Amino acid sequence: MNNEQSELEEQAPKRNIWNLVLGIIFLGYGSFRLYQKMSISESDTFGIVLAIAFIIFGIYDLYKYFTGK
Repeated sequence: MNNEQSELEEQAPKRNIWNLVLGIIFLGYGSFRLYQKMSISESDTFGIVLAIAFIIFGIYDLYKYFTGK
């Protein structure tokens, strides 16, 4: 019984809760900033690129969490 439990623990990917939390925060913040930047008439290329980078990093953190890497 104890050996079976340890084998299951070894097979299950380790999930870092910080990847989940930061992924949600970066994805939400990046989406919010991108929405703000796209709704104004002025062109702010650096702000748009930065918002997209936050979204990509949030997606990457969520990917790391769900794959267990």
